[in-house]
Order: sequence, then structure tokens, then C-alpha cells
Amino acid sequence: MIKQAIIPLAGLGTRLLPLTSVFAKELLPINGKPGIEYILDECIEAGIKEVVFIISKKKQMIKNYFYNDSFYKKIKKKMIKTYFYNDNF
Repeated sequence: MIKQAIIPLAGLGTRLLPLTSVFAKELLPINGKPGIEYILDECIEAGIKEVVFIISKKKQMIKNYFYNDSFYKKIKKKMIKTYFYNDNF
């Protein structure tokens, strides 16, 4: 059984410029909620208990989103551990 998911989010998002120069691609809304939430929902449904995000220094917005959002609080209630690692790009 898979226990850990490693999700790389350190890309530049150049295909969606100029939108991604201001906003992280992973946080762009798809049907009313950020794309990263769909990924985490799939992880929860698969029974994964530990998620590691690899983000670049330019994408601290993603980390801030999870620490300030009610979605993150729901994840914590389901006992999923999340970690953020900064990529050195």
C-alpha cells in the first residue's frame, strides 16, 4: 500500500504566462476550487497519510494558502501529514 505522495510543484508555469507570473498555477481555480485540492482529494481517497510538496522559493504562495485555508484544516482532521520542501532553483 502506498503511504506517501511526493508532489513536485516547483515548475515555472511558463505555458500560462502572464497569469502565472502573479499567481501559482497550482492554485488556479478549476470548477471553483484550486487544482491542488483535486490532487489532495485523490490522495485522501487512496488512503495516503503523508503528502510532501516540493515548491520553489517563488511559490511560497502555495504554502501560505494551506496554512491559512479551511481546506488545510479539513486535511489535518483526516490525519494527513503535509510537508513543504523548498527546491533550490
